[in-house]
Amino acid sequence: MRNRLLKSFALFALLATVFVSCSKDDDENSNDNSDSNVVDLGLPSGVKWTTRNLGATTPWDYGNYYAWGETQTKDDYSWETYKHCNGSVETLTKYCYDAEYGNNGFTDNLTTLESADDAATAVLGLDYSMPTVDDWSELSSQCYWVWTLNYNNQGVSGYIVYKAKSAGDKGEKVYAEGTPSASYSLKDVHIFLPVAGFRINKNINSDGSIGRYWSASLSEGKPSDTRYCSFYGRKVYPTSDYNRYCGLSVRPVRRK
Repeated sequence: MRNRLLKSFALFALLATVFVSCSKDDDENSNDNSDSNVVDLGLPSGVKWTTRNLGATTPWDYGNYYAWGETQTKDDYSWETYKHCNGSVETLTKYCYDAEYGNNGFTDNLTTLESADDAATAVLGLDYSMPTVDDWSELSSQCYWVWTLNYNNQGVSGYIVYKAKSAGDKGEKVYAEGTPSASYSLKDVHIFLPVAGFRINKNINSDGSIGRYWSASLSEGKPSDTRYCSFYGRKVYPTSDYNRYCGLSVRPVRRK
């Protein structure tokens, strides 16, 4: 009887260990919105940036592409398939401040993405959102940027964005094949922004050479465009404008 009890106890302990191990693995594979994937870059606003593109499984993975204001991926990125219009650039049905672009003269004067239309919020929860154009400008001016052709030996190009260690490093862009000053390494606090390109219609364009990341801010020039951060090699443009029907990368931020 005693031996049977000992065997039963041993079996129970083994099953419990397997269950805990599996649960831990599951947690590690599904922690896109955990604290371990959010970093504090020391920004004046207090905004924290996630370490992965939305839909990515690693920091160097390209992740998904989203049309601005849509929370689902799709096969075709065009005005004809865009959620917030009636099939064309001049038939916008949301986020429109100019009647010439609105469907039957529609306007609502919304210029910032609402939570219901924010892919980052839809996937990660209410604490997360797409960065505003001001967030991108702050990231550009307050951090130390290093271009690399081979992030973490993964063969992926993009910018390493470090928490600046001195006032003189803020806003600095290093281009010499991604060689930072001696005081910076991947052990330091940073995020990586891979050059995932962008999608138009059914095609992926310029992946591996150009990075384009949405902001939550509508263009001030025309409502069919949205502000985004663009970079390639020696240039970083944190406040560019682009057609909102196109599929771009999303890098979420957390404000709490």
